[in-house]
Amino acid sequence: MKTLSDLKAGLSPESLARIDEKVSEMRLESQLYKLREALDRTQREQAAAMGIAQPSVVAIESRGEDLKIATLKRYVEALSGTLTIGVNMPGGEHVDFTL
Repeated sequence: MKTLSDLKAGLSPESLARIDEKVSEMRLESQLYKLREALDRTQREQAAAMGIAQPSVVAIESRGEDLKIATLKRYVEALSGTLTIGVNMPGGEHVDFTL
């Protein structure tokens, strides 16, 4: 049986980049859902807190990396949270921005 490393070794750099992109999208989708669920909030409740329709929450949670920062900020604030974006600099320095 091949390992994941074995399978990835046979892929082109372009294929690996597409895989990494999809993984990033899936992580964001999963994290938004987890934030909401951690507060025992339904999509309907989240929608009411944001002043939008429930299907819009579904769309936000499934957008992955295509989500605008302003929309993400609004989503997080509706959970009574604060959005912070972190930047890792080449020299190892880390900078956070609170939006």
